[in-house]
Amino acid sequence: MLNAAQHQTAMLPSALTEVLPSFLTDAVARCGARCVEELRLHRGRFATVTCESQNYSTGVCLTESEIQAILRAMCGGSLYAYEETIVQGYLTMRGGIRVGVCGSAAVEKGAVIGVGNVSGLMIRIPHAVAVSAEPILQLLKADRSGGGILLYAPPGVGKTTMLRAIAKGAASPAFGRRTVAVDTRGELEPLLGGQDLLLDILAGYPRHIGIEIAVRTLSAELILCDEIGSEADAHAILAAANSGVPIVATAHAKDPNDLMRKPVFAKMHRAGVFHTYVGLRRQGRDLICIPSSREDVDADS
Repeated sequence: MLNAAQHQTAMLPSALTEVLPSFLTDAVARCGARCVEELRLHRGRFATVTCESQNYSTGVCLTESEIQAILRAMCGGSLYAYEETIVQGYLTMRGGIRVGVCGSAAVEKGAVIGVGNVSGLMIRIPHAVAVSAEPILQLLKADRSGGGILLYAPPGVGKTTMLRAIAKGAASPAFGRRTVAVDTRGELEPLLGGQDLLLDILAGYPRHIGIEIAVRTLSAELILCDEIGSEADAHAILAAANSGVPIVATAHAKDPNDLMRKPVFAKMHRAGVFHTYVGLRRQGRDLICIPSSREDVDADS
């Protein structure tokens, strides 16, 4: 039987146990969650663990100085090195762990130029959800027209985890597509090992630039990208589709109608970029795929 220290080590990756205080990791081990998908640290409020859509209190209330110390440790002692992504609300740690950063924004000419008084850290740990990419791979195999697939779900359901599984499956010898993952936030690359994969990863590139490179210089047969939604993303995706390269991408939405209310997705839909829309929902630790054809979405809109 695991003692508390062994249990928390099993639940949390080493990248976190190295930077979190022991009183917090011990509390995580005792909170009653059988896994840690998200760990939320709040100034002046109890830290909480999310597991299978349930929230568990650790009973640990962190001070501002403790939050600041944890953030500095996550940045290896140099906040400046992570400044560019922190102003966008996140930083990425070793192993693809993404940390949402909550604080007070310094704004100049409508742009965030700094974040101070950090009051919260939302830590998302990858691979908490067991998934099979087989339903998506079968959709890709069945569509000989080269249409793309858009995965949609609310935040925190497991879109990035599914995209990672698709990358491994599509780039495997069994499927054999030259696959390029545009890993803007650095969440995919650490968990996409394998000597036999036909996989290239563009880490840290803005999505629209990565997509253009994948088409122009990497001879991609399939492009994967996470959390699309900007006009620049749409422009690059349309260009890739016009070049005959299918895209598998993810987006935040609760259903197809929610997607179509957003002008960027309506524009791509009219252009026929995505032939299939796949909703994701959680069932315990599993991800369930709910596909809809482009025609189904037209009928429902």
